[in-house]
Amino acid sequence: MTDSGSAIDNAVFDERLANFQKWQETPWGQLRYSVVAANLDRHLDDRPLRVLDVAGGNGREAVRLAARGHHVTVLDVAPVSLAGARDIAAEHGVAGLVEVREGDAHDVADLFAGQAFDLMLCHNLLQYVPDPAVVVGGIVKCLKPGGLLSVVGPNAYAVPLEAAVRELDLATARSAVDARYKSNVVYGKDVPVLTSDEIGGHLGGAGLDVVGHYGVMNVCNLVADNDIKYDPDFFGRLEELEIALAGRMPYPLTARMFHLIAQRPR
Repeated sequence: MTDSGSAIDNAVFDERLANFQKWQETPWGQLRYSVVAANLDRHLDDRPLRVLDVAGGNGREAVRLAARGHHVTVLDVAPVSLAGARDIAAEHGVAGLVEVREGDAHDVADLFAGQAFDLMLCHNLLQYVPDPAVVVGGIVKCLKPGGLLSVVGPNAYAVPLEAAVRELDLATARSAVDARYKSNVVYGKDVPVLTSDEIGGHLGGAGLDVVGHYGVMNVCNLVADNDIKYDPDFFGRLEELEIALAGRMPYPLTARMFHLIAQRPR
């Protein structure tokens, strides 16, 4: 989800969809979804919600939420990905609760004028836009009073730690301390890294209160042995540990991704 001047052209998201789908099925891809879902569960009750998944891609999170009875609209610029979202929703028997719409994150306020959502997802989007503050400011115009905005992004503080601990590459780790970009292997491009403080500032500037700060993949990416992560027993224990650490400071500060949940005042 980008526009001109951003790190990745919009067409790349469909062109590299197969790479993204392959990543989704890795243990670390699955952890990304399960930990984020567990974090969100701490803030949601059982009532059906109206959800907008901004840059929701092929609908992985939308289907999970729809299976719990929520109505989810997936917005994305990538038509092939949106077709995948329709297919996945149908496969899981929730087609009636998942709607897809082609459009850019910058246009949320216009595309959904007069509408309001209980929950909005902005996951792995803000590193692909030229000005995250502008996108956040537009999105929150469609958030109900008392509604929640969930934001996930790549954590700049994790980059030197991974290079030093996982790769034993101290030179790269030192240069990463001040780096603002990181290679994205899925899309074959360098993309900006962000911090929770930076994005939290944008959320506050848009009138929201941060009510949850979590880390996603606090330890997984520090474990150099990827093969062992495919072992079901190891993965189960790793997932349990990741969920336990997700909201417990100081671990979120150095996790691979930060996860902020903010609320619009009532």
